[in-house]
Amino acid sequence: MPYFSGRFQYLEETGAAAQSGSCRVTIEQEKLLLIPEKGPQLALDLGDIDAFSPADYQLSLKVYTGKTILLSQFGKTFQNLCHDLLEAYRSRLVQCLLLEDLEEIARFDGSAQLDSAEPTFSSRAELRLYKSNLAVLPEAATGFQWRLADIDAVDFDEPTYTLGLRSGGDRLILTKLAKRTHEFIERLQSAMDDLSKNSAGILHSLFPFLPPDQFRQVADLMKEGRAVEISKLRATHSKVERVLLEKTVDAHLKPYFDLLKKQAVDECFFAGFKLIRPETEDGDADIEPAESPQGSTEESETTAAAPEPEVEESESEQEPVLHWFFFPLRAAPEAKAPADLVAWESTSRSGRATYFFRILLQDQAGQLLDPTRAPAALESAIQRLNRALILLNFKREPIYLSDESFETQPRYRRYAIACRKIPVLRQLRTSFLGRALHTSPEAWQKQVQSILARV
Repeated sequence: MPYFSGRFQYLEETGAAAQSGSCRVTIEQEKLLLIPEKGPQLALDLGDIDAFSPADYQLSLKVYTGKTILLSQFGKTFQNLCHDLLEAYRSRLVQCLLLEDLEEIARFDGSAQLDSAEPTFSSRAELRLYKSNLAVLPEAATGFQWRLADIDAVDFDEPTYTLGLRSGGDRLILTKLAKRTHEFIERLQSAMDDLSKNSAGILHSLFPFLPPDQFRQVADLMKEGRAVEISKLRATHSKVERVLLEKTVDAHLKPYFDLLKKQAVDECFFAGFKLIRPETEDGDADIEPAESPQGSTEESETTAAAPEPEVEESESEQEPVLHWFFFPLRAAPEAKAPADLVAWESTSRSGRATYFFRILLQDQAGQLLDPTRAPAALESAIQRLNRALILLNFKREPIYLSDESFETQPRYRRYAIACRKIPVLRQLRTSFLGRALHTSPEAWQKQVQSILARV
């Protein structure tokens, strides 16, 4: 990459200049390097930039720490600097949003406005449409992604050329796509239709006996990538639960599944499935031993004895579908309400351990003891955990590795940035209590008891 010569200011949160002067700037892989004429150099991971704001011959880069880098007086090279830096920034942002392995369909330039319970924004943005996700990369705000399967509605207002996308309580308004507006809508709808078709095919292979009306009910409840309470599936057809478990719980995992089901309150548990991306099939050959939520490596001997294999060889030719279950657990057999503990079990492929999470933050756990509030609190918590696991494409390392590993090892750095940018990932790691490897039912139960003792 070439060097660009100009001036800079490194501003404190108050706006005061901590350093300024002439400098040279270059972009090297995932980093911005700033070399002042006087004073210390500055190196910055491009993922640490939260807002990229170009103006007339001045570029403002807001860093996650609250400080700002102002670049100016770069003369005729300013436009090239902005172009190269914006391209590198967006490429790094895609990595930090955990999308780099997805199959990209097309890119579009326009404006985006997000109305959400999270921080909102309105900004010029690049839209990257993938086969299963939509990435929104604004200039003046932190980027984000939506799964296409989670988009509930697509509305286009012809007079204003405004496109509205709704997912849950969030609304994304897209404008200024100009002549490519209809192309974006068509490609988006085509990608969503492909996902729906694949999802319907999976559900039909599971439940070929369902008549059309019952199939529609199941398809509405058990959407690809979402967790649904098993009692809702039971209500659609008497055979659905039995057939689901027969087809999705591997025989050698059934002892663990049955033990979890027995300890779940009123046999309440949640089921989900997802078409998984190729990286999960390849697996992580060098997974580290499990660590505790605080980053300590002091776990039970059986937990730390061996890494967890991501996929078995015999699965390499199977359809890339992952099935999983969440079990809200009791702390003791006689308990009537769930403890602040949920187990996540992958039963069809890709995981050979049970993962345990707190359901709620400790100051909210009392909601589980209130019969009027517990169902909604439990549902919300399960869906939050579910979203985070899907964002990770079910990779396990980002769940249990220590903060120190995230911060100091380059291969995990994008996960540290992802956790900072995506609240549900932070919450997933905060909620993680431990994992129990499937070495044997007896050893597994000892690990589970150790985890229960922490609740």
